[in-house]
Amino acid sequence: MNVIVNLPAVRPGRLAATLKDDTLEQTVRELRVWLHGARREPITDGMRLRLQLDVRDIAALADQVRALADAWPFLTFRLLADPPECWLEVTGTGPAAELARSVFGEIAA
Repeated sequence: MNVIVNLPAVRPGRLAATLKDDTLEQTVRELRVWLHGARREPITDGMRLRLQLDVRDIAALADQVRALADAWPFLTFRLLADPPECWLEVTGTGPAAELARSVFGEIAA
């Protein structure tokens, strides 16, 4: 298994409470392409998504995750891969943990 992205949160989790629903929808829309249908696994302080992607799609997802980490610095993102298996872990503290569970759980549905 290879760690593709490991971006720890650099801002307090309480900042997640300031997001508005329309901002959430816009921000995660592009991730739906890769994450739709992923198996969801709630984990401590967040969500793990398990999916199968080819190497090119893993690289594209990694780019999207890096961009999202810039927009949401209160979440920790880890993308691990052993192609075609891939795991995206999104965690946070306080409101950020709830955001990770709700947003990433819904995206995968």
